[in-house]
Amino acid sequence: MSRHVTFMTIDDAGHYSPEQRAEIIAAYPEHEREARANGIPVLGSGRIFPVPEEMIACEPFRLPRWWPRIGALDFGWDHPSAAVELVWDTEADIVYVTKAHRAAQQTPAMQALALKAWGEWLPFAWPRDGRRETLEGAGVALAKQYAAHGLTTLSGHARFADGSVSVEAGLMDMLDRMQSGRFKVFSTLHAWFEEFRLYHRKDGQVVKLRDDLMAATRYRKLTLAYVSGAGTLPTTADGIWLIFTHAGDKGADGLGSGDFSGPASSVTDNIVTFAGTTGKAGKDIGVAVASLAPKASPAFTGTPTAPTQAAGDNSAKLATTAYVDTSFAPKASPTFTGTVTVPDGSFSPAKLDNGGAVSVFGRSANSSGVRADIAAAADDTVLRRVSSAVGFGQITTGMVPAGVLTYAMLASAAIASNSEFQLGTAGKLLSAAALKTTVAYQALTSSATVTWDMSLGNNASVALSTNATLGNPTNANPLFGFVLKATAVTSARTLGLSANFAVATGVEGFPITIGTSETVFLVGFVDTTSRIVVTGVIRT
Repeated sequence: MSRHVTFMTIDDAGHYSPEQRAEIIAAYPEHEREARANGIPVLGSGRIFPVPEEMIACEPFRLPRWWPRIGALDFGWDHPSAAVELVWDTEADIVYVTKAHRAAQQTPAMQALALKAWGEWLPFAWPRDGRRETLEGAGVALAKQYAAHGLTTLSGHARFADGSVSVEAGLMDMLDRMQSGRFKVFSTLHAWFEEFRLYHRKDGQVVKLRDDLMAATRYRKLTLAYVSGAGTLPTTADGIWLIFTHAGDKGADGLGSGDFSGPASSVTDNIVTFAGTTGKAGKDIGVAVASLAPKASPAFTGTPTAPTQAAGDNSAKLATTAYVDTSFAPKASPTFTGTVTVPDGSFSPAKLDNGGAVSVFGRSANSSGVRADIAAAADDTVLRRVSSAVGFGQITTGMVPAGVLTYAMLASAAIASNSEFQLGTAGKLLSAAALKTTVAYQALTSSATVTWDMSLGNNASVALSTNATLGNPTNANPLFGFVLKATAVTSARTLGLSANFAVATGVEGFPITIGTSETVFLVGFVDTTSRIVVTGVIRT
């Protein structure tokens, strides 16, 4: 028969108001209040952490990314395996328990799968029993089983800097932090608080029962001491986003990843260079940074001795002492004597003087001497050569040779179309072909209302297959004459005019009838865009 214990506090009694709860708690003797209000019994010889929960509980909040984090594991099978995440506010020196996980009879594979969700980068501390080989792991240490399933674990078990693993020292550190306000637990971690309430001693010894999350939390102190080595813990001055400032720990495999290593000893302020091509090893090249400073002019001592030479022998040269400064530091601007030879292409435009106007740099005449700005005095001028001088000015007729501008070049963009000619919308040339097109008949379509776009031509023809009305022309251009040639198809047809047409006095009245054997011409002119005058009806 299985058993289950459910913990309830007076705060879980929803039928009491906050004021009623306060009155009930105040009615109990002070030493009984915690047990009666929160269900925390006095067990054995006393609780390990006699601290009110409200002193350590805090509401979850968004954690700054630069706070160091670490996970801690407590291995188990029948009694649960447990893990916590701890985050350290290094400025206030407050440790927060932010996550908790507890499960019984789960393999390392299942535990690792659950814990990797906290962040695969998160390193986990583990107790020294993680070195134990188990049957389930086929002779492989527990810590290595977790690492084999992708959980990031520290290379060594949790311990203090001196190598000890004192349980009491870890508990006292936790209690000290709780009582001084430097240890907080997210209030949503109910399993953690469940163990916290029952964690007690009997006959002076810690009771190892339902203490898995407590044990995992205790490894926090051991681990912080261990990973920091003999140095100091991180401070805000570190200014880096590493989990810990530590030395010696290169990962579970002992090989590291991206670690840089150097010689066992070196000289302070010497320059380091790569040793090999791995990018992970360095060497001291024996050159100090201070040696790269500019050197002063060398001092000579003694009297220089000129070389001997026979009379009349001019082949010998005077001995000189050369001083080569190998410093990397920049030198002051040198002073040159004689003629300096500048290699071709060594000057870029940025090295030349700034011009004083909109100009080009050169000579205005074919001569020697210092080059200068050739300035543009006005807009819309070009750089040209006139009378052997280079300057800005207008193009003259002599600069355009005969045959440069061909008809084909003009026709590609400067010949007016039929529509542009009819509407007069483009200042372009008019070719004979375009002019001929403007007077050709535009074929109109027979329908009840015949449409006519005069931008396509003022002369048109239509073969009427039905009685029709000639619609008001669009794009009519004043002062142009027009001719409409009309015939009838199959049988006689009538043709009427729309409102914009005005028939001159004496002209046959409309609508007119057109027989199948005749051709009728309507002639006239455009007075305005909306008044087209018909001056005659010609039948043939």
